[in-house]
Amino acid sequence: MATVKITKRSVDALASQATAAGRTLYAWDDSLTGFGMLATKAGSVSYFVEYRLGGRGTPNRRMSLGKHGPITPDQARKLAKDKLGDVAKGRDVAAEKKDAARKLQAGTLAEAAESFLSMNGNGRRPRYWSDVRRLIEFDVLPILGKRPVSSITRAELAALIDGVSLRSPAVARSVYAALNPLFKWLVERSAIEVNPMTGLRSPALPKARERTLEDSEIRVFWRACERLEWPFGPLFKLLLLTGQRRTEVAGMTWAEIDLAAALWVIPKERTKNGRPHRVALAPAALDILRRLPRNGALVFSTTLETAVSGFSRAKRRLDGIMLEILQAERPDAALAAWRSHDLRRTAATGMAGLKFPPQVIERVLNHVSGVRAGLTSVYQRFEYADEQCAALAAWGARIEQLTAEENASGTDAIVD
Repeated sequence: MATVKITKRSVDALASQATAAGRTLYAWDDSLTGFGMLATKAGSVSYFVEYRLGGRGTPNRRMSLGKHGPITPDQARKLAKDKLGDVAKGRDVAAEKKDAARKLQAGTLAEAAESFLSMNGNGRRPRYWSDVRRLIEFDVLPILGKRPVSSITRAELAALIDGVSLRSPAVARSVYAALNPLFKWLVERSAIEVNPMTGLRSPALPKARERTLEDSEIRVFWRACERLEWPFGPLFKLLLLTGQRRTEVAGMTWAEIDLAAALWVIPKERTKNGRPHRVALAPAALDILRRLPRNGALVFSTTLETAVSGFSRAKRRLDGIMLEILQAERPDAALAAWRSHDLRRTAATGMAGLKFPPQVIERVLNHVSGVRAGLTSVYQRFEYADEQCAALAAWGARIEQLTAEENASGTDAIVD
């Protein structure tokens, strides 16, 4: 068995030699005893550690560290050092890995998912891992959570994702993206031999929505919010006035708000892109916030401990009130379908209609896309603070103008 410095170059060389020879070849690292790699005749390379517990006469044990590609030579070397360090303390790391694999094999998908999330979700990107946990717990475990991981088939996963697609193609894509690393992790830990996600395609991108509320709809919406119970009436109003995401407004805390400075600062832990975001509060938004009761740290909470939930029920109630308002003027009126996220798009469209440029509107929305992507997001640090303030102030004034018009005409534009 050859001895080499395990680097990208020596890995590629061993793979070529194994392919040419038509057999598996091995090589040891020349500086870290027990760290090695093997290349198959197909050209794939895996890293491993080999060790002996006890003195001469005791058998060698080998533990796979993973395949080249998913891990680099440097990552494999660090992992090898960690495992060999455990061996030096008397631990049989190969046996421990087999035991862990047997537990995963015997366990349910719910148990395996918890191990996966606990191992991976405590480091960087907390928002990402929180979303992965929510998707798995809400969309996957109720259907497959009690099944042994080794029994789950590709057809069952396809049926699950198709079922989610009927409700929301966008959520189905997210579920697919959450399941991929979970089952890859199970393969890496020998809990399953074959990844049932292999061969499954991600659901198609959903068609981009273009729905915005017309001026007449905004008037009816605002009147309905006045009649909607706490805390959803003022919350829905702020969604329209600020253009921020529903989770961001729902999770708003009093500590994030400076009423004197007319500023709301959303911490990076609560934004989608992981960047803190400063939202200028228009006079209409400030007026709403000043009228709210202060019962705890959260602005919108019915428990004083957790952010408000139950948006689907509240939205149905709001739709019902809007329909009542419409039919009071025209008995045969029908409400055109809309979603909460359409309020964000309505705000963006409204600011564009007030002649604010895209780069300002994207910063108001805290987007990192379009004109902010690529080199712009790296080198352009000017955040258009004054322009954002002006845009939100103008949009707030427009909402106040619309909702103050006493003899508004054209409310039938909301009907189908």
